[in-house]
Amino acid sequence: MNDNEAGRILDESKIYTKEGLLEVINALPLAIAVIDSNRAVALANKSTYLFTNKDQLQLIGHVGGEAFGCIHHDDVPEGCGFGSECLKCKLRTTVLNTMEQKEPQHMVETVMIFKNHGERHLRISTLPMMLGGDEVVLLAIEDITEIKKHEQTAIEKQKLSAVMQTAGAVCHEMNQPLMVILGFAELLLEDLQEDGSQKENLKEIKKQVERLGSITRKLMTITRYKTKGYLNAEIIDIDAASDLSLNENDKIGSNDVDEKNFDR
Repeated sequence: MNDNEAGRILDESKIYTKEGLLEVINALPLAIAVIDSNRAVALANKSTYLFTNKDQLQLIGHVGGEAFGCIHHDDVPEGCGFGSECLKCKLRTTVLNTMEQKEPQHMVETVMIFKNHGERHLRISTLPMMLGGDEVVLLAIEDITEIKKHEQTAIEKQKLSAVMQTAGAVCHEMNQPLMVILGFAELLLEDLQEDGSQKENLKEIKKQVERLGSITRKLMTITRYKTKGYLNAEIIDIDAASDLSLNENDKIGSNDVDEKNFDR
C-alpha cells in the first residue's frame, strides 16, 4: 500500500477520535503520524515507532525534527523550525503548506539525515483532517532509500555498458594506426646514427605511442563507472574505472600495439 492508497482510506472532512484513527493507521505499513497546529506529533502508529526507534514518551508531544531525530534539530537553541537548514526542509514545508492551504500533498520526495538512521530517501504525503475538533495534518512517510539505491545501481550499469562499448570501439580503431606508427618509428631508429638528435625525437615518439598503447589496454579493462572533474564537466576516471594499473612506462602488450615487421 502506498501513500495515496493510505490517504484514500481516510475522509478529510470527517472528524475522527484518537482511538478510531489509531485503529485505522495501525493497520497500515507506512509510518503515519498526526501533526498538530504546533507542529508536534499528536498521534503515531506502530510503524512510526519502529521507524524512529522511539517510545511514546520520546515521540508524542515533540516537534517533528526532534520527534523523528533530524540531525538539524540541535543546530540552534530554539530547535526544529528555526535553523537555516529548516528553511530547506521539505517535510516541514509540506506539513505547513497542508495546514495553511487545507490541501493534501502527494508523493513528495526528499532526503533527510537522521541521528539513528543516517541519510534516508523519503516519500511523504499529507492530508488535512479534523481530530477531536482540532485541525491536524496526517503525515505518511515511506522510506524509499533501498529503492533509490537499486535505481542508482541500474543507472550505473547502463552508464558502464555505454562506456565499455565506446572504449572498445575507440581501442579497436586506435590500435591499427598505433601499430603502424610504432613499426615505422622502430625502423627509422635502426637507420639513424646513435648520437643523432633525430634519434632522440624518434625515441620520444616511440615512448608516447607505447603510452597510448597502455591507455588503450586500460580502456579495455574498465569494469566500474567512475568519473572525475575536468574543467567544468565530469569525465571517465580511467585509473579508477579499470582493473589494470596504468604505468606510463608499460610496454605495449600483444593485444594492443603488436610488434610487426614492416617492409622498407
